[in-house]
Amino acid sequence: MWIIYFLLGFGRKDVVEYLLQNGANVQARDDGGLIPLHNACSFGHAEVVNLLLRHGADPNARDNWNYTPLHEAAIKGKIDVCIVLLQHGAEPTIRNTDGRTALDLADPSAKAVLTGEYKKDELLESARSGNEEKMMALLTPLNVNCHASDGRKSTPLHLAAGYNRVKIVQLLLQHGADVHAKDKGDLVPLHNACSYGHYEVTELLVKHGACVNAMDLWQFTPLHEAASKNRVEVCSLLLSYGADPTLLNCHNKSAIDLAPTPQLKERLAYEFKGHSLLQAAREADVTRIKKHLSLEMVNFKHPQTHETALHCAAASPYPKRKQICELLLRKGANINEKTKEFLTPLHVASEKAHNDVVEVVVKHEAKVNALDNLGQTSLHRAAHCGHLQTCRLLLSYGCDPNIISLQGFTALQMGNENVQQLLQEGIPLGNSEADRQLLEAAKAGDVETVKKLCTVQSVNCRDIEGRQSTPLHFAAGYNRVSVVEYLLQHGADVHAKDKGQVLAIAVASLCLYLTLLGKSENIFMR
Repeated sequence: MWIIYFLLGFGRKDVVEYLLQNGANVQARDDGGLIPLHNACSFGHAEVVNLLLRHGADPNARDNWNYTPLHEAAIKGKIDVCIVLLQHGAEPTIRNTDGRTALDLADPSAKAVLTGEYKKDELLESARSGNEEKMMALLTPLNVNCHASDGRKSTPLHLAAGYNRVKIVQLLLQHGADVHAKDKGDLVPLHNACSYGHYEVTELLVKHGACVNAMDLWQFTPLHEAASKNRVEVCSLLLSYGADPTLLNCHNKSAIDLAPTPQLKERLAYEFKGHSLLQAAREADVTRIKKHLSLEMVNFKHPQTHETALHCAAASPYPKRKQICELLLRKGANINEKTKEFLTPLHVASEKAHNDVVEVVVKHEAKVNALDNLGQTSLHRAAHCGHLQTCRLLLSYGCDPNIISLQGFTALQMGNENVQQLLQEGIPLGNSEADRQLLEAAKAGDVETVKKLCTVQSVNCRDIEGRQSTPLHFAAGYNRVSVVEYLLQHGADVHAKDKGQVLAIAVASLCLYLTLLGKSENIFMR
């Protein structure tokens, strides 16, 4: 191993690389406890240091006297090596056996690196101008949150946020930039992004924990900044993360007061009420729900996710979620409203195994076979999560285990062993007696029997032993006009296809065809 130490002294990167590829041990120690990285750092070979670190060398390895590679580089004033070590996790506070840190022993030329002051102005300018390569060459954990010495005393993140340098903001956040850092006026980076209407940067900052209600020295929040400059979409984003438009600044003005148009004032007030309702539903807080609930707000949709209060309550882990769902439904909540991902409240409750909510929404005529954007039913979701009792409940309510998702899976194929066994047992080999009677009544035109047997779950049942026809297929095919009208009034699907991919509407006689056309005027637009 002595040869690698010898080569390190001469900075022979090519030979060192060859040795590493052929099994040289980067953690091997000499008699003094030094590993190869100590030597490379002492001689200032930055490229070799990089190479060793990429091959797993420990940047905080200690020799027999507790000297680290950073001690070695700092003592010799090897600035570039100090930067590389810090970028790879070297800990500058480690003390040697004499109790001295790398900073304590550093050559004057290297001290600035260890205090975070080295080329600080260049770092700040690269963040402001978006010079990614320059910034990354200088950035270390010791300077990522440095403040300018003059002006507003901004950090790199303040500057990147204010100048809409999205990639720079991402890199700074990945390397430990502080979203709560304050400039001379106590503004945080979020103030800067919102003031200039930089939506993507604003979103990055709040997702990394920026406080949406942070106040500067004059009690202005980011929402004050965005509202006063009519940054409508940024305002909406802030509200969705909990920004409060009623907070007052030092002039006793709220963000609503500062909004320059009536439309924005109204939107701020409306969305604040809506998000307050959604949050109350998430927490299943009955008192707050009653405070915020109204006919106007009951179906408020989250601007980004399209969740409603019913979705939020269905997902809530708190015990009063069932009561909240019932309250929302009495007030007119849309039972089958879909999120951006086409999830209904039943999908959400099923995925969480909230069986109390499943029972409530199904009793209020939730569509048990509604599909999300992946073509999955609530049963798919419950099966994928291994919720055995939820699957059993959904099957009892008529959820179809034979539906194939867009990815080509049935619920059976997505479940664990127990779920698969349940679904295999639950997949009917033939029609239930009630479904068989309903199908026969529809075929025969027996309206009274149809009325007696037809439910939300059975209105679209299938002739499993035959062509997979629905009651509507039979009634239409046999010209049973009164039965067709009743089925359509009670949720029959005119777009349902039988085994031969024939639509219910297509099997009707001419007279009945005209009846159906009036009920499905857009059938040929699909």
